[in-house]
Amino acid sequence: MNKLLLTLLVGLISTSSLLAQVQNDVKKILASKDFIAFKKYADNLSNKEKRISSHWECLRDLTNEFQEGVFIFEKSVPDKDNPSSFSVYRFRVKLVTTDKNIAYYELSEKKYKKVGNEWENYFEILEKFKNDKAFDKLKISFKSIYQTDINENELFIIDFVYGKHCGFAGINPTGREQIEEWITAKNKTELLKWLTSTNTEKQVYAVDGLFQLNKMGVRLTDKEVKIINFICHKNGTIYICGGCMYSRQDIKSVTEKFKL
Repeated sequence: MNKLLLTLLVGLISTSSLLAQVQNDVKKILASKDFIAFKKYADNLSNKEKRISSHWECLRDLTNEFQEGVFIFEKSVPDKDNPSSFSVYRFRVKLVTTDKNIAYYELSEKKYKKVGNEWENYFEILEKFKNDKAFDKLKISFKSIYQTDINENELFIIDFVYGKHCGFAGINPTGREQIEEWITAKNKTELLKWLTSTNTEKQVYAVDGLFQLNKMGVRLTDKEVKIINFICHKNGTIYICGGCMYSRQDIKSVTEKFKL
């Protein structure tokens, strides 16, 4: 057998084996519900495995006790018929966790399906777990801070961006357009709905809007200021844009200018 072909085949086999091993390792650690072990593994995965890339899309506070996280890892694998071409296998882990224990996780793989003449991507769930008792504690903790129920549909949103004048054309994101409308109308009620949203980017937009209303003479209650201060001191990152830059930035560094 041609030496180059043999090398390529061995590479394909080892790549496939490596990907399967990483999947199994992730499944095993998630099954232990040990967040400390998972974070240690996740934070070192790219360094440990040269053929695997990984990153946190977000890992941030929901309440004093709970965090939400989205972790991505992927592998580029040479195609069997054309080794110069690569297929990318992308996996996503969604988490709700305390400092030590995982209350919820979902491991999924990115797939594609044809809808009409177009190909659309989706994530196929491989493993899923939810600790109902821990989630009940999260609901109580969330309501004690925000005086409203947690919206599970707003967990794990990673594509809602906070910022203004974004992209080459300097267009405001949807969230910015919305709060500017509420600010102009002095619509404190709608801003308060975003302040108590489960999504952190919406919360920061609301903090921004309420800060501006306050400068315009709109009074904020002590309870509202307390919620604002909690959001401003949350640990973790949000998705931001400004000009052509899109990035994940520390929540505290974004909100430090909103001092009430």
